[in-house]
Amino acid sequence: MTLNFTPEITDDLIKVHEQVLVPAIYAQWAGRVAEIAEIELGQHVLDVACGTGTLARTVKLETGLTGRVVGLDASEKMLESAHRQSSKIEWQLGDAAMMPFEDQQFDRVMCQFSLMFITNRVATIKEMIRVCKMDGLVVLATWGPLLRGGAYDVLIQLVGQFCGAQSATKLALPWALGKPGVLDALILSSGANEYECHERVGKAHYPSLKLFIETHLQLAGEFDKLDDQTLRALMNAANKQLHAFLTPSGQLVAQLNAHIFTLKVG
Repeated sequence: MTLNFTPEITDDLIKVHEQVLVPAIYAQWAGRVAEIAEIELGQHVLDVACGTGTLARTVKLETGLTGRVVGLDASEKMLESAHRQSSKIEWQLGDAAMMPFEDQQFDRVMCQFSLMFITNRVATIKEMIRVCKMDGLVVLATWGPLLRGGAYDVLIQLVGQFCGAQSATKLALPWALGKPGVLDALILSSGANEYECHERVGKAHYPSLKLFIETHLQLAGEFDKLDDQTLRALMNAANKQLHAFLTPSGQLVAQLNAHIFTLKVG
């Protein structure tokens, strides 16, 4: 059993997502996920739980003027941000587990690092398969196992020490589907039996240790709850325990590997 936790979508969280997480993480992965999906000119592509549209915008460059790209998300705030960045993509409000599309509408149906935040994951995968054309691909990108002793592992332990076990568990959720066999079981439960897993190695680059810590405290919903003394103590401990992950210029670099599953439909 895995925890389900979705951060409250606020203007501040969207700002953190676009200004910190996209350049640190998601922008680099969008191209890699699109490459594995083998996007072609003229294709119709759906980005499920698209957020602010990082993957959808990358895919649109590949499908060209004759292609169609749709971004689906349950958050109006996310879609408002996505629309501000691109009006050439169709942004659709909707539930990933009950998509507002007819059967076999898309050549590629993709979900990049969002499935772990969706409550009904099997229903979502079933819906992705349903709206995908025969001979099309469903593409699911998730983070691999949490690297023990890595920067994120150290961060989660620090949050557990200073904010409590529940906060640490919430912060570890992005890696929940990276445990061996977890996503395989979901895919098989959805009725798919022909799929591949592509393992990819990557790194996240944060401008500073301070921003790394504060960003993830916000994602866990803890930043505004901490008093100044506790925050100072956490930062002092982080400066010692995360020093090995800093570059000479002060940038924090964290190992972040991905599993990209491709499901053949038809």
